[in-house]
Amino acid sequence: MAAVQDMASTYQARGLPSRHKRSAQVIVIGAGPSGLQAAYNLQRAGATCLVLDARDRIGGGPVAADDYFNATSHPRVAELAWGLGLAVEQQSDEGKDVVEGLGASRADGTPNLSEDHRRSFIRVRDNLEGLSQRVDVSRPAQQLPNYGAMTVHELAVSQGATPIVQKLANAWTSTLFGLDSKDVSALCFLLHCKCAGGLLQVLSEMRSSEQSVRLQGGVEKLCEELAARLQPGSVCLSQVVERIDQTPGNKVVVTTQSGDVFQCTKAILAGPAQCTAIEVAPELSEDKQCLLESAKPGFSKRIALVYDAPWWRERGLSGCAQGLDGSISVVKDTSRDIDGFYSLTCFVAGESGTELWQKMDDERQQSLLNHVEAIYGDTVPTPCEIVDLDQHADTFSPAPACLAVPAANLRNLERDQWQPEGSVFFAGAEVSYVLRGHVEGELASGRRVAEEVIYALRPMPEAMSSRL
Repeated sequence: MAAVQDMASTYQARGLPSRHKRSAQVIVIGAGPSGLQAAYNLQRAGATCLVLDARDRIGGGPVAADDYFNATSHPRVAELAWGLGLAVEQQSDEGKDVVEGLGASRADGTPNLSEDHRRSFIRVRDNLEGLSQRVDVSRPAQQLPNYGAMTVHELAVSQGATPIVQKLANAWTSTLFGLDSKDVSALCFLLHCKCAGGLLQVLSEMRSSEQSVRLQGGVEKLCEELAARLQPGSVCLSQVVERIDQTPGNKVVVTTQSGDVFQCTKAILAGPAQCTAIEVAPELSEDKQCLLESAKPGFSKRIALVYDAPWWRERGLSGCAQGLDGSISVVKDTSRDIDGFYSLTCFVAGESGTELWQKMDDERQQSLLNHVEAIYGDTVPTPCEIVDLDQHADTFSPAPACLAVPAANLRNLERDQWQPEGSVFFAGAEVSYVLRGHVEGELASGRRVAEEVIYALRPMPEAMSSRL
């Protein structure tokens, strides 16, 4: 294992692997989970492949923030983690979750609401669960006549949401999209829920779970291990791709900011949001351009509060909490008990999160700590360290991973479905049909695009016979 770690660490300083490795059958743009999964599967199938990434590190963008997985709902993560021999740690399943202003949740995990608010919550939750299950992920525009003109806030109100339940719905969209519920299309939200298995599954992902385990080293470690199993010299970091040209003769030319030129037969964009910064010729379809231009970027930051001891467990709490009246949408216990490291990670998101980030550092920090106390409803120990987990975020790591597509543009999505454009293929959290925004969705899209490319690389007679 030490040898693998040493190997992975060399990626920090590695640029081009050699002057001779400027071409391959496939070039993957993006060294996140989906890109590396695609490259891994392609090389195992016998294809030559290079991976380019604009960053100086492996691991991708904010989607890699989720280091926890459940073997039942995240089977691809579990299979890959265990297949790579990664160490995992059982998440603490002790204590109750907390909702700001409502205290500890009930035994069934639902907020501790008064009877009127509880009836409203159950009605809204169950109705939205049913509505999400009606959405066809391949034909979402079918529901436009019903929900195309609504925001998530309006949909919740239409289902009888009381003011407190409206705040809960706002926390849902802030966590998923980095946007308030009034800024997210109801149909986009329902589509996202359907891809995750329904609203109930989405809410389960936000809570603590006794079945969850943590990847030691996180998703970044998983990516490093995947990269270490590629052919030597396959990963090229600090390569900012500026242009992709599809030329006559079934060739694709990839040009980087530094002037390096790579050639391939097929290219994979592992993160379509990159398309806004990459010139593609011929131009992408009008539908893809509309999707990219119309998608609303949200605001999301992760702040880790490090403590000497897990004080929340001493109070019978799991550490997992939901904020309703401030910048923090969700708090999760991200401790590493095996290392004696105890932390709560706050997800700051939405309009109030944007406002918080406009304050000076000291004021921002104090506001954050005040909100943590308000969420847990009692005096909270002062953390021994406060870490901005996204302080090195850059233009190549847009946050959050889930883009909110306006309802009117779901017709573009339905027509396009992120299909290949000539020899350019697409993967990433945004295009997955399962668990968008989670590494599980990334891996699913990486596997799918690898299969598409392997099929496209076959000689024509063989490809035709395989369809018969």
